[in-house]
Amino acid sequence: MLTAKLSVRYEGDWTAELDRYDVTGQFLASTYRDRRYFGLFALEAAENECEAVIDVIREHETTDTIDVIERYQVEGADRVTATVIIKGQYFEFTPLQVLLHEGFIPLANFGEVRDGRETFDLLLSKREDLAEAVDLLERFGPVTIEYVSRDFQRRITPSVTEWAELFETVTPRRRRVLNEALEAGYFDVPRGCTLEEIADDLGIAKTTASQHLRKAEKDLMQFFIKYVNLSA
Repeated sequence: MLTAKLSVRYEGDWTAELDRYDVTGQFLASTYRDRRYFGLFALEAAENECEAVIDVIREHETTDTIDVIERYQVEGADRVTATVIIKGQYFEFTPLQVLLHEGFIPLANFGEVRDGRETFDLLLSKREDLAEAVDLLERFGPVTIEYVSRDFQRRITPSVTEWAELFETVTPRRRRVLNEALEAGYFDVPRGCTLEEIADDLGIAKTTASQHLRKAEKDLMQFFIKYVNLSA
C-alpha cells in the first residue's frame, strides 16, 4: 500500500476562482444526493479578503446558500478563519465523487483547497492506481502529483472532537497568561523573562500567573504526549 497527494484545478468551479485570493481551506464533510450538494468547509483567509472569498462561493452558479456558522481572528496575524455550510447543486460529478465512485479512498478529510486547486490524499493498493487517479482527475483540469510515499503509514492525529475538548480547557485567563509568556520569551532557552515579570505585565499575583500557566501546560502536555507516543 502507498499514499499519494494529487491536486487538480477544477475548471469552472468556485474552488478554482479562489486562486485570486490569499486563502486555504479544508472540506470537513461533504455529501451528495440527487445532484444536491451539502458541504462543511473551513477556510483561512487574509482579513481584508475574507468577505470577498465568501462572496465568490455565494455567487457561484452551483451554490444555493452559504451560511457562516463561526468566524474568528487568528491570534497575532491579520487573518481570519471561518467555517461555512454550503448547499448547492451539481449537474456533473465532482472530483471527489469520481474518486469515490471508482473505489479510491481519500485519507484524513474530504479534500483541501490551496492556490485554486483541490488536493486529495489517496490510499493506493499499487503504483498503477496512481495513473488511473490522474486520468480521472484530468477530466476536470490540470493535475499535479504533489508526492507519493513508498509505504502506507497511518496518520496519528487528534479528532475534531478531541481538539474542541482541548480548546475548552484553555480558559480566557489561561490563554492570556500563555500568550504573554510566549511573547515575553518565557519558554525560550535561556528564559527571556521571569514568572514575576509576566505577572507584573498582566497585573496579577505571581502565584495566580503560576497556577494558570502550570494548569494550561499540564492539559496541553497530557493531550500532545499521547499522540507523540502513538506516532513513535
